[in-house]
Formats: sequence, structure tokens, C-alpha cells
Amino acid sequence: MKMKDKFICSLWLFFFVFLCPTIWAQGKDSLSVNNEKDVLFFPIIFDSIKVSDFFPIIEPQEITYKKKQTSPFTTTKFQEQCQLMILKEKIRRKVVNRIAVEKPELIDCYNLNPYDSNLDKVQVEERRFMISGLEPTKAEIKVGKIKEVNSQKDNGPWSFDGNLALQFSQYYVTKNWYKGGTPNATFLSILDYNIDYRKGKFMWENDFDLKIGFYNTEEDTIRAFRVNNDVFDISTLAAYQTWFSKKVYYSAAVDFKTSMFTGYKKTNSNEIVSAFLSPTRMYFSLGMECRYNNKTSIRIAPAAYKLLFVVDDRIDPLHVGLDSTETYVGYPGCLAQAKIDWRFSKEINLTSKIDFFASYTSKNIEFDWEVVGKFIINRYLSTRLSLIMRYDNTPKDEEARIQVQEQLSFGFNYVFR
Repeated sequence: MKMKDKFICSLWLFFFVFLCPTIWAQGKDSLSVNNEKDVLFFPIIFDSIKVSDFFPIIEPQEITYKKKQTSPFTTTKFQEQCQLMILKEKIRRKVVNRIAVEKPELIDCYNLNPYDSNLDKVQVEERRFMISGLEPTKAEIKVGKIKEVNSQKDNGPWSFDGNLALQFSQYYVTKNWYKGGTPNATFLSILDYNIDYRKGKFMWENDFDLKIGFYNTEEDTIRAFRVNNDVFDISTLAAYQTWFSKKVYYSAAVDFKTSMFTGYKKTNSNEIVSAFLSPTRMYFSLGMECRYNNKTSIRIAPAAYKLLFVVDDRIDPLHVGLDSTETYVGYPGCLAQAKIDWRFSKEINLTSKIDFFASYTSKNIEFDWEVVGKFIINRYLSTRLSLIMRYDNTPKDEEARIQVQEQLSFGFNYVFR
């Protein structure tokens, strides 16, 4: 055999003996690495989340196959698929955990039931989860019963939320009822809407509150319906965070409170106590606010000004705190406000709001305290219990006393954002 042929045979022998096992082993290792890279770039869509998905994750190890010293080690196709499936599951858990911890806003959850610690895996047929914000790929993914869901719109520093309620209460007895009584029915409509802006240390809050309630009773022979709730409030507040605390703000606010409908003092009476824009109260205030969270805060404004006016001449000026010849009055004072939102559970929510104003130039004091309990039945039905206590010595035609209004109603309730 020639020298050239011997050299070529040696090269082939070296290739089969040394290089083939090395390439074969590297091919096995590269399978896991390449698959890991491909999986990480797939959009993650799943119909259930395990509790273990949110546990600390150990870095996935490379899959290797060790050879036995006595005999060659061989793996079947099924074993390779099982190992690859385990690796994909570790990668999926790693991605979900990282996004849930660092970017929780990218996870959209739909139709979630209350968490049950006894279940390791919670799964419902129509439940949907999706991690949004990832770039789409050309890969075709079959998601079974999962429906296409659009991710929530990012409004930046702006936030919008509101509540709409249409509720009623009713009482009926016959004329010969042995304990007496008068049939009556009450209808209450409520619309709350908030538009907030927060960026850095600055925040701007705008609140709109509308409550309109009517009731009828057989005792009133003059009119079929009367107004028992007539609230039209608009408030705006601008605040800037102080240098010494993240929870204390310098604040400036304007509150506008008025009526929309004609209200009468008593049953079968023609004496008007409220009408359109009569009376109207406006408060301008500068102060500081301590805010525990977005729903709980206390605000004190030592520099405040109250403006009171009427535009309907049918209302007695003395009844709203004006002289007989006046249509408006204004005086400086101190304003204090506090609000709290306490959620006992998903079904029970309690809110409380206090407004207090005291004049510097006179002895006028105005105090309002409203407590509202909401008992949610389902997404669209709820029961509402409200209690309002008020003290106002501004009127000049009667002695000031504590006023109380309580109302229990049931009906439609919808929260929108």
C-alpha cells in the first residue's frame, strides 16, 4: 500500500474513532440548548397556572446522557421526548415566574375563581390566561378552547374608573293592615366616575358624583313623586409630594356641590327648599394631605374659602344661611376632609367620607359624614346601605340639629374601567 493511501486510511480511522462520539455527544447537548432558545421566544399562552409556577426557580441544567462503563448506553425516542418535555416545563416556569415578579402588568387573568390552597392545579374549561407584550412569531400554536383576548390598553399616567348603580326599595300594605302603614316605593340612581393623573411626585384627581332618588307615597296627595336624593358634586385636586415624606402632599382643591331638582320641605307642602343650582356651595382650599393609599387619606386645609349662592328666587334665603336681601355670601375658614375604603372581602366593602368646614369670621359650622356599605351578590347585583349624618348651623330660620338619612336598597350595580 502506498504512503498516500495509508495516510488517507489513518484520517478516516481517526474520524470514526475520536470525532464521531464527540459530535454525537455535542449534538445531544445542542438539542437541549437550541430548544431552550426557541421556546423562550414563543408567545406564552396557557389555560392554567400551577401554584408551583410562582415558587423560586432553579436554573435548568443541561440534559446529558452518561455511558455505562460495562456496556454502551442507548436511549429510545420516547426517553428523549420525556427529557425534552421536562426541560420545556422548567423553562416555562422560569419565564412565568420572572414576568410575574418583575412585570406583573404583562399578565392578564380572566375568569379566575377564588384561590383554593388545597388544589395544586386550578383549571376551568373556559378559563383564559395570556402574557401580553411579547412580539408575535410565525409559529402556529394550537390553544384548544382558549379564545383570542386583546390585552388591556395602557393609558400611561392616566387612570379611569367608575360605578353605575340603579337600585330600588319597596313597601306595601293594605289599608286594613292591623299595624297600619303606608305603601311606598323608592328608586335610586348613582353614578361615580374618577379621572386621575399620576406622574412622578405630581398627581391630579377629578371626581364626579351624581345621586338622584325619587319616592312615592299615598300620603302625598299633591304630587306622585318627590325627590329624596339630589346630589351633584364635582371636585378636583392637585397635589405634589413633599420633600420629607412620600405619603404627605401639598394640595390645592376646588369642590362644587349643588342640586338639580325641586325639593319640598314636607309631605303635601309647597315650600321649596332646593331647586336647580340652588343652593350651590363652592369650596376653595390650600393645605396638606396625608395619603395612606389611593382610597384612604386625610386632608387639612387651613386656608379655605366657602361661597354660597342661590339662583332660584322661590327659595327662602334664610333657610340656606343668607340674609333676606342676599343671593350669595362668602367667608374664609378651615376645611378638613377624610376618606377611607375598607374591603372586608370580595363581597363586602365599606367606604366612609367626612367633610368639615368652620368659618373664621362667624360661628358657622358645616359637617357631613357619609358611611356606605356595599354587599355584592354577583357581578351585576348588589345591596347598598347608606347612612348620612349632617350638622349645619348656617340656616337662620330654625335651630341647628343633627340630621340623619338612612337608606337600604337593592338592584343593579356595574363597575367599569
